Amino acid sequence: MTSSAPPPVDRTLRAILSIIFSVLCFSVLNAISKTLSQTFPVIEVIWGRYIFAFIFMLALFLPRSGMNLFRWHNVPSQIVRGLLLFFSSFLYFHGIAYLPLATAASISLTSPLVVTALSSKFLGEAVGPRRWAACCVGFIGALIVVRPGHANFEMHSLLIVGSTLCSSLYQLFSRRYGQTERPDASATMATIVGTVVATPLLPFEWVTPTLGWHWLLFVGMGVAAGVGHYFLTIAYSQAPAAVVAPFNYMQLLGAALLGYLVFQDIPDFWTWVGAAVIVSSGLYLGHIERQRYRALMARK
Repeated sequence: MTSSAPPPVDRTLRAILSIIFSVLCFSVLNAISKTLSQTFPVIEVIWGRYIFAFIFMLALFLPRSGMNLFRWHNVPSQIVRGLLLFFSSFLYFHGIAYLPLATAASISLTSPLVVTALSSKFLGEAVGPRRWAACCVGFIGALIVVRPGHANFEMHSLLIVGSTLCSSLYQLFSRRYGQTERPDASATMATIVGTVVATPLLPFEWVTPTLGWHWLLFVGMGVAAGVGHYFLTIAYSQAPAAVVAPFNYMQLLGAALLGYLVFQDIPDFWTWVGAAVIVSSGLYLGHIERQRYRALMARK
């Protein structure tokens, strides 16, 4: 199946700016969640991420959108999308409790490659041999970071691998149904699903925050999550997934910087080598997409 015609330039630019801002929000979110996970159970951190994101969504969008905030064209798909995001968060938050942020970010950088590889099946977007080659190179980079079978292999890295797969499917669902759904309604549904799934698990591990600083971090995490996923939804509703996804690589910079400043984490040499391979493959994918976009525009 051939891909659809590219969106107007202004929509593509809007999508790129949205994904960049989304990545910045997620970098802050991950740093806060790792900080809170040192004191609170991970399920409580995940619950806080969703409940405060939901409250933020209501405060920001309800006055403007009214009941449209709770109207969806495809509820089953929205629920599946929300579950994918929840499991991605669940696995990622457990992983970064033990791993440096930059190591986790390096593994998760394969998400654009997974999105590209699956975009033909899920979205009907042409992939082609060069993009397949870039995906294969990127996955080799992921193996360098994870190093299965090596003495320094960290089992918790597999949690990030699982999280990345869930995140990739979430992004594909965002792209597939994003053009028929309101971005604010889609983002709100994701927070509703996550809150509903996490709440029954909460009483078994609840630890009451006693410091105002902790409450501030919980609220800040929810705001970062809500804003990040709102702009992620906008990005994937404005441009093809293979165009938007490579900009997720910016999260490595944020993870490395925050990991060093907040946790004094310095990734080892092979993590940087693997990350460089992954980023290079992603940049090549971006180059292919720019060529493809120009060729499609020239034929119009």
